[in-house]
Amino acid sequence: MKKIAAAVLTGILACAVLSAQSLKLENTFGGNDDSTGGDDFMTFSKVDEDKTKDVDEHFENSPAVVSDRLQLDYSSEKLDGRLRMELSTSKANGKDASVRFRGFMRFRPISAFGLAAGNEFFTKIAVDAGYLAAADDTPKYARMAKSGVAVIGDFAGLKLVGNIDGGFDVTDADKVGLNFGFNYGIKDVVTFGATAQDVTGDKFGMGVFAGLNAVENLVFNVGFIYNAGDTDFIPVKTKTALSATIGYDIKDIGLGLYADVVTGLSNEYIDGEDTEKYKNADGDDGIPMGLRARVAFAATEDLALNVDAKISTMIGWSDTVQSVVYPYVEYKLPSKFGTLTAGMRFTFEGEKYHGTDGGLRSFSIPLSWKCKLVDKK
Repeated sequence: MKKIAAAVLTGILACAVLSAQSLKLENTFGGNDDSTGGDDFMTFSKVDEDKTKDVDEHFENSPAVVSDRLQLDYSSEKLDGRLRMELSTSKANGKDASVRFRGFMRFRPISAFGLAAGNEFFTKIAVDAGYLAAADDTPKYARMAKSGVAVIGDFAGLKLVGNIDGGFDVTDADKVGLNFGFNYGIKDVVTFGATAQDVTGDKFGMGVFAGLNAVENLVFNVGFIYNAGDTDFIPVKTKTALSATIGYDIKDIGLGLYADVVTGLSNEYIDGEDTEKYKNADGDDGIPMGLRARVAFAATEDLALNVDAKISTMIGWSDTVQSVVYPYVEYKLPSKFGTLTAGMRFTFEGEKYHGTDGGLRSFSIPLSWKCKLVDKK
């Protein structure tokens, strides 16, 4: 049965690609945690002094990592979707599997109705105002559908989504994984939306978001999240959180400025059906907060200079700050040979994380080459 289903899906995909009005195939090769699905090309981690083992403080390098991401995006009048293959000599997106296949297909028999299926919808079915400009990403709690099967209604600026998440178990109501959401926008004025995730299970979460579209080149979004658990944007899960992002592109000089904040509103978090509290050994409350800022400057048509900085901390706990500073350059190769990205990523941590002096804990070298193999519009 699985072979038959795979053959049918392959046939549908082949037809979709051949009939696509828009088709883009791009490949990203190298070692870059942001863009290839694996770790940075080379990482140097600090080894603390240990007098019992006669070890001096020093940095040790990990084996070099090589990764590759091949991604196909296609769209036509009735069908659109994405397929992504990632392979790495390290973990792929934090998973132990060195090769990953992800993707989805969306069918729109009429303009106001669509069906989507896949093991990853990425950020394609998400609330617009959930977008964070500095991260250039949309957190999972702002996605109306994540994987599985989704039904999408889209008319007069209003999008309604119902989703049965992938990996569900119809015999257990706690594992069905029903997600819902809506997004509504008034062009060049405002957009807002909401998500409700795992509504029948024991990991229920929701988010409400609003964004301003009235100012050209400005991104301004805010949100309220219940049971926020996407630790790419906040250090640990929290019961209630606020998010805000602002970004502005100064087109005349090629400068972009972006900032995000996601912060808990208390020291509470949800563990199953219980509400627990973050407290350290001294009895102090801890409230999680994540901050991010990014500066992008187009020095020339071919060269961009960028700095990306992240801070994660528990407010109320001293010496728990973790920060990452990542300066990097992007260079467009001649003759449409793609773009090279290279930089240095520095990670600093407070002393609470290691029981030793804080400071620089590791530095790495991200390196990647991205090129378009096919670009049909």
